[in-house]
Amino acid sequence: MTERTSPTGDAASASPDGRPNVLLLVIDACRADYTSPYASDVDRTPAIGALGRAGTVFTRAVSAAPWTLPSVTSILTGDYPHEHGATSRGFAMRAERTLVDQLAATGYRCVHLSPTTWIGDWLPQGRGFDRVEEFTGPQHRRFDGGRDVRDLTEGVSRGIEWYATAIRRSLSSSSPVRSLANAAAFKLSEATGDVWADDVRASERAAAVADDCFASLADDDRPFFLYAHLMDPHLPFYVPPEFESDVRPPGCTTAEEEREYVRTLMDDLWEVRLGERTLAEAEIRYLRARYADEVAYADSVVRRILDSLERHGHAGETLVVLTGDHGEHLGEAVDGRTLLGHQTSVRLPVLRVPLVLRYPGAFDGGERDDLVQTNYVADTVRALAGLEYRPSRSLLDRDAGYTRVAALAEYAGVVASHPPEQLRADRLLRPRTTAIAGEWKLDRVGEERRAARVDWASNREVTVDEGELPEAALDALEATLDGAHRPGGTPDESIPSHVERRLDDLGYR
Repeated sequence: MTERTSPTGDAASASPDGRPNVLLLVIDACRADYTSPYASDVDRTPAIGALGRAGTVFTRAVSAAPWTLPSVTSILTGDYPHEHGATSRGFAMRAERTLVDQLAATGYRCVHLSPTTWIGDWLPQGRGFDRVEEFTGPQHRRFDGGRDVRDLTEGVSRGIEWYATAIRRSLSSSSPVRSLANAAAFKLSEATGDVWADDVRASERAAAVADDCFASLADDDRPFFLYAHLMDPHLPFYVPPEFESDVRPPGCTTAEEEREYVRTLMDDLWEVRLGERTLAEAEIRYLRARYADEVAYADSVVRRILDSLERHGHAGETLVVLTGDHGEHLGEAVDGRTLLGHQTSVRLPVLRVPLVLRYPGAFDGGERDDLVQTNYVADTVRALAGLEYRPSRSLLDRDAGYTRVAALAEYAGVVASHPPEQLRADRLLRPRTTAIAGEWKLDRVGEERRAARVDWASNREVTVDEGELPEAALDALEATLDGAHRPGGTPDESIPSHVERRLDDLGYR
């Protein structure tokens, strides 16, 4: 049993009732080494850099999972995936309450700003908020009553087949005229670039909604908890023109050719994951540059949100937490594959994320290089809010002495319904678990084990023979892996259609 205690609070500033506001900023698929607090040669993330200088940077922060559903559920509960149960084998967490439920029960006003993806009110871990605002990308149904364009064209991506399928399915629908109008409107917006602009500007809508929230909360003495989830820099790597570096995919000279390349790449994503398509060096250079552009764009949205927090008078009494839900592979070569995205891996690039906290008197300067995890955020908030918490899962300096044997990250395999049927392979469903202790890492992939040495400076790992691991490190890693239950049961495929369609856009299917 983990020791629990109730704090008296150790921060110098708080809201009128003595508890801090909380602003949780989660940047989707954000690698630590593409932000300035973690890489001295990065100069395109000034907002995150300034936050780090004013707060505390955790230089060795690891996510509890390499994809959004289990990772964010861990952030909102403090638990590991094997404890809360929200994985590809069952999306809903178990019955325990989230941090949001606990804060709401003690008077916090809780707000959730995010796109329509894995953390929504269709699952228990997405409920309990007083206000929920969703922002999405392109409009796929402009005329009510007609079918969604993604329904009309499911299974096809472009060319004459797209038009033929959309027309056939529209004519057989209950509202053929409106369905055809939806398809026509989508193609028109695609041709003019409006559909692309809607997608790349989605995070800016989060900043606008956050500003509205901060304004409405300014005259209320109760503390607030605001969770904002920014989808940039998630695949596909679209970015507003003003953030584009001077790079194109190989063979492309125009923006439209680049968008066509990206659409084709997203169609081929499962082939890339399985190693049936490998990325050329020129493609990898392009993808890494565009990813950096996307991180820079996300940083600009972070700046707007933090400026708004300051403008409405909340900054001095707000705990700001900035992190990523997971990282991203960007063409790393492994076993004949060039890894892209964050499926089917528990390697360091998909687990190491930025973790920066700012709060006067508690997190207000310096770096910490002890190994921590993003799920420690929940118990840190509990501690500052005067709730019962687990010191071994707290980021407060006073709790740094509690023994953390190793970091743990878990992946239960892909959602079974997501790979195209012709590409479904047993290796996609294999669970993967990893433990990290200092410079050493031990993975369990199905029934296999893989040892590695971690190079934190370059954000990579190097496979080594298990015999090279020091005995004490190996004991700690094995104990950590043995403490995580292996996922069981039948993969859960009950995803609401509106969520599934959004996941299609992001490359999950």
